[in-house]
Amino acid sequence: MEKMLFLDACISTRASRTKKLCTAYIDEFRRKNPETALETVVLRKGKAEPLTKERIVERDGYIRKKDWDQPMFDYARQFKEADYIVVGTPYWDLSFASILKVYIENIMVADLTFASTSTGFKGLCQGKKLIYITTAGGFIGDKNFGYDYMCGIADMLGIPETELVKAEGLDIDGFDPDKIVAKAIEEIKDRF
Repeated sequence: MEKMLFLDACISTRASRTKKLCTAYIDEFRRKNPETALETVVLRKGKAEPLTKERIVERDGYIRKKDWDQPMFDYARQFKEADYIVVGTPYWDLSFASILKVYIENIMVADLTFASTSTGFKGLCQGKKLIYITTAGGFIGDKNFGYDYMCGIADMLGIPETELVKAEGLDIDGFDPDKIVAKAIEEIKDRF
């Protein structure tokens, strides 16, 4: 059975428009692929923790022993086994919510999710596709550094395909955010 992993970094002080797009994408995907299992990780403080000096020393010891059963590698093992990864996060500060970066730190594990070779990195993940879903109050333009970053992560971890889903201009006076989100949801349906 194939697995879809939803990384929910849809942090919002109100009903998340990013989460609406993610839900639409996941629902449409699962309608076409009903046998795909869904796992969700809600990225919040306390779930994914930054790597401190002490945690890096501990982690490096486990990596040397290839002791992958340690709880600190739970996210990395889960990510490695996912066939499809949906990343949902708002467009913040030219990229994404910081908790997503903390999560990425936790899944980048040498010899578990990637290997170093004499010619560079080799991805060890089985993922087929990473789908990056974001919303922006303004216009992203050519400054979609969050998506660009996630494309680099996907490449390094061996995931051959990425897809971008976005809705932008949501907080600009005179624009109708509900219509923009509805249009983005229709475009998601057209992709399938």
